[in-house]
Amino acid sequence: MAVVEPKSAAVSLAQPAGQMFTVDIAMSGFLDTETVNGGRCSPCAADDFATKPTTLAQSLLVSRGQLRFKMMMEALGVRSNFSVHNIITTYASDAGDNPITDLNFTLVFDTADFVPTTGTTIDGSTSTTTKALYIQDKIAEALNTTRTEKMSVFNPTSGAGSVADIEVTAGPVLTASIGEIVEGITVAEVTTFRPNTANQTPTDNALSYTAE
Repeated sequence: MAVVEPKSAAVSLAQPAGQMFTVDIAMSGFLDTETVNGGRCSPCAADDFATKPTTLAQSLLVSRGQLRFKMMMEALGVRSNFSVHNIITTYASDAGDNPITDLNFTLVFDTADFVPTTGTTIDGSTSTTTKALYIQDKIAEALNTTRTEKMSVFNPTSGAGSVADIEVTAGPVLTASIGEIVEGITVAEVTTFRPNTANQTPTDNALSYTAE
């Protein structure tokens, strides 16, 4: 038997052309101190919680988590456009003073061939050999970076509902062991999402990303 791909048709057997990965970031071991290293990584803002942060220091932790999420998205988009699906955030409760403990989401890369497989993890301990390991390392890179940005921060100390423009600095989520950041991140490819035809399946041609 043979499979004939309808290249001239409106819908190709090769759809979807991208590549899907699930991401799990276990953050219970990351810092939660009221410092530039606290706040972990989350897309949630102060307004998303049933009970907003009760102090400016706790609200800044929420903003740092948002900033790191933005940094993570930027790092992941260096090589290829992608979309994010199925975001699940896990907290002890829906109060803004509680830290996020786990973040799950799905990534779909538009051009999977642009996602490299060759490089070295941020701590220099392991060589990356798959796209999943590359994604894991780019997330770890974002969580181990320091950045300062002006953000709109909920400030409970200056009146109910007040929002202040504050320069927020987010530093590494761990300061003692970079390797433990990598260990908290699990990335797996969803192989059933791959195209049906072999000629459309993304390859593992390696591109070096050591210069990034």
